[in-house]
Amino acid sequence: MRRLIITFLFLSTISVLAQYSSSDNIFYTRFEGVIGNNIQVKANIVRLFDKLSGNYQYRFINEDTEMYYGKIINLNGDVNDEQADLKEMGQESITFTGILRQDSFIGVWNTPDNKQLTFDMKEYYPKGTLPFDIYYLHSEGKLVPDNNNSPIAEIELTLIFPLDEYFQSGIVDSVKQIIAHSFFGDNFYEKNPDSMLTNFETEYFTNYKEQNEDWHSKGASFSWQKNVNMSVAFNSNYLVCLEYLKYAYSGGAHGMSNIAYDIINLNNGTLLAYKDIFQEDTEDSLTSILTHKLRKDYKIPDDIPLKKAGFFVDEIVPNHNIYINGNGIGFVYNSYEIAPYSSGQTNIFLEFDNVVGLLKKDTPVAMIATR
Repeated sequence: MRRLIITFLFLSTISVLAQYSSSDNIFYTRFEGVIGNNIQVKANIVRLFDKLSGNYQYRFINEDTEMYYGKIINLNGDVNDEQADLKEMGQESITFTGILRQDSFIGVWNTPDNKQLTFDMKEYYPKGTLPFDIYYLHSEGKLVPDNNNSPIAEIELTLIFPLDEYFQSGIVDSVKQIIAHSFFGDNFYEKNPDSMLTNFETEYFTNYKEQNEDWHSKGASFSWQKNVNMSVAFNSNYLVCLEYLKYAYSGGAHGMSNIAYDIINLNNGTLLAYKDIFQEDTEDSLTSILTHKLRKDYKIPDDIPLKKAGFFVDEIVPNHNIYINGNGIGFVYNSYEIAPYSSGQTNIFLEFDNVVGLLKKDTPVAMIATR
């Protein structure tokens, strides 16, 4: 069902490496299953050759009450044949280890308190979910082809694009255009994903050459790196939430990372923005809720100003960089937005119970929140 299409492109000053792999080695799968006896888990996993990425969320249920950790937890890891090891982003210890196939993932989950539980997840696309293809491109090349010490530019693109057969063509076409705009920018959309990838690649290397040739002659050129990768944060109930992870380095002390999201209504193929989800005049309420939740997450007492705790602000005003899952809504603040670069992204997750009164009525998100 899934396929990888990689095209070969040769530029006069750039050597390009393209790879092909079978569908067993490159795929996106939506999983659902159970950890132990009573922890429900959902995961979106992308395999690219021997590398893994994606996310998961889990819900713990007992006889008396229902408790869950609803925040999307990003994952990355490695796979050798079918033996997979996945870690939570930024963690050293392995979270999931087991046998990963395109239709199943079985193994051991290491809990946050260092216990081990078995897990069993299966590929599952209930009604209102959208399967995807993956298109991948990686290439690099020298600024000065015949110089072994030449600076280089490198680009890696992982594009997740919807399959056509599960929804009306107009809805799928709209989803494709939304993805193309968020992934590539303006004026790149074509029906052929390979053409978009190679056109974007060509523009990137052209810009690299034009902006560095003069500097190189003066001994001051830089190597460049660009990564644009995608992940599926939520895919259920006729809503899909897509995550775009972008990194760029073009000289200086460090590169810049950015995370952004699209929330798409699969009933009609439209993009849902902040204003389509929250009622008007709710910013003050959200500011209070977000500030309280950040203090709770970071264990900052109420009598300590956030600026004293390393943030740029004392109140967390809602931005419009939001994601959803089946449990709530997350607000992601990128580096320098409310905290320094060293802090990375700040992810504040609000359970639906805390914001349901602020949501617009009869919208797809509100329907999930009140089901």
